[in-house]
Amino acid sequence: MSPTGGTGARSDAPTALIVRVRDAPPEPAAPWRPTEADQPAPPEPLDAPWLRHLARLLPMVVVAVLGGIGLNRPSLWEDELATWGMVTVGFDDFVAVLRNVDASIGPYYLLMRGWVALAGSSDVALRLPSLLAMAAAAGLVAAIGLRIGGLRVGLVAGLLFAVLPTTSRYAQEARPYAFAVCAAALATLLLVRLLERPRFLRYLGYSAVVALLGLMHLVGLLLLVAHALVAWRGAQRRRGFVGWLGAAVAGTLPVLPVLWLGRQQTGTQINWIPPVTLDRLVDTPEALFGGPLLAGAVLALAFLGMSMKERSAVATAWLVLPTVGLLLAAQLTPLWLPRYLLFTVPAWALVASLALRRSSLLRGTAAMLAVGLLGIPAQVEIRGVTGHSQGTKDIAAVLRAHARPGDTLVYGPFDAGDQRTSRDAVNRYVDESWRPRDVLMTVPARRQGTLGARECADRDVPVCLGRPERVWVVRKGALDDPVQRIGPAKEAALKPYAVDRTWRVRGFSIGLLVRKPEVTK
Repeated sequence: MSPTGGTGARSDAPTALIVRVRDAPPEPAAPWRPTEADQPAPPEPLDAPWLRHLARLLPMVVVAVLGGIGLNRPSLWEDELATWGMVTVGFDDFVAVLRNVDASIGPYYLLMRGWVALAGSSDVALRLPSLLAMAAAAGLVAAIGLRIGGLRVGLVAGLLFAVLPTTSRYAQEARPYAFAVCAAALATLLLVRLLERPRFLRYLGYSAVVALLGLMHLVGLLLLVAHALVAWRGAQRRRGFVGWLGAAVAGTLPVLPVLWLGRQQTGTQINWIPPVTLDRLVDTPEALFGGPLLAGAVLALAFLGMSMKERSAVATAWLVLPTVGLLLAAQLTPLWLPRYLLFTVPAWALVASLALRRSSLLRGTAAMLAVGLLGIPAQVEIRGVTGHSQGTKDIAAVLRAHARPGDTLVYGPFDAGDQRTSRDAVNRYVDESWRPRDVLMTVPARRQGTLGARECADRDVPVCLGRPERVWVVRKGALDDPVQRIGPAKEAALKPYAVDRTWRVRGFSIGLLVRKPEVTK
């Protein structure tokens, strides 16, 4: 008998030990890897590298073409005239003005001073940097769409952004808004790439772009609220969020001095903005997109495309949170202007395109073209001479046709005694060789630390005016009588004159006064 009590022979074979291992949890999906729900219902039949390059390039070309049409036709309006004045004045006077006003736009002015030194200060030269920035923004919108939704979303989002009248309008404006839109799009693209693969250089690039965004448009930093939510939800580890937070804080540091200076000048820069009301909120989409029908179409698509799924959350948060943030800030200080939200327009285009991602590429493109057709009336309007809201060139046309040698020119106040806009318009577009004499001016605009020109003291107005036969009055606003409320000193000095003729151009009133015949006893 075997020692084991069995009847068979003893076996020397080793005994196998089988250990049951509990099933390991599945690997978490990368936060920006597409899930089945994120993909369009039909597979992308034409997805190819060259098509992806085309999807980025085509919106840029569309913006460049549309923005280039009529680039020099609209008159420089009030804010653009301020840009022209600040980038052409001497550097010492430039610095002196920034100490008192417009410090928040100082970085843009510095950039444009360098550009103007190379390209000149024509209307086209002043607006060309904005056109290039907006074209780049269109390509970035497409690139974001490619990452969060594939070829269809990228192409449709880029083209939808490109055909919006607002895009063309601010691509043709010598102000920093196009740069802010471009920086917001680039920062968002870098955020998506950071969450895909955190790298030091990507953090560094993100910080630099955040700084650019804040320097171009302080309100644009509200984008960081949206980025914070996306980073918190998308980071694979919480330390990934900490990394994003460090990069965001580093990006805001260069902006702090500008923010501090701008805060000291708040009363002079934004006190003209009216309080936020329900009517102004309702009018915002129309102002933001270029017309009521167009706004309705974009809003409808955006509401259908809104989602907080991981790949859609970046666009939805970008759209919603900065808007809510500006609305809350506007309860404390006047800040609600539709153009302050221009940096969210790419998000509207992206969310609207996400509503079409389950449609075919052809249908998505057709929807984008329909939106473009709705915007044609606005596209035509913004390319008119008064397309930027003021007919400053029309002032020059009136003076060119009717002014005579020896005429005198008087400017009337519009806001707190400011005559800067009217004087800037004349100085910009009326050649000095036949410009009526500005006899009341003692210090030109943007000299000695003031933005506007200085004029003779009230007691000296009659002496400065003299006894010309004809006096022109140019004032901002629509006035039946160009002399009404022009100021007691000027009214008294102009009593010997009668209004011979008046003209109204968009945004301004022009009057020609002639000396009354003296009554002899």
